[in-house]
Amino acid sequence: MARQNTISFSPTAAEISPVDALWVLIQGQTKAVRKALTKRLIEDEQIAKAKQETMVKETLTRAFDELHAGKVYDDARSLFDD
Repeated sequence: MARQNTISFSPTAAEISPVDALWVLIQGQTKAVRKALTKRLIEDEQIAKAKQETMVKETLTRAFDELHAGKVYDDARSLFDD
C-alpha cells in the first residue's frame, strides 16, 4: 500500500514567533487585563521618551555652554563623552 502524503498546516513550535505567541496569550486575557497591559506599555514608552529627551537636553546644554565658553574641539564627538 502506498504511503499517503499529508500536509499539515498547523505551525510547529519552531515556526511560531515569540511575538505571535505573546499576542495569542494577550488575546486570551480579559478586557481588564488587556487594558492594564496597554496602559503599562504606554507608560513605559512615555518614560523612555522622557529619559531620551532629558539626555538630549543635557547634552545640548553642555555643548552650547562649552561653545559659549570658547572651547573648540577638533573632534566634536568629544562633546558627548562623559
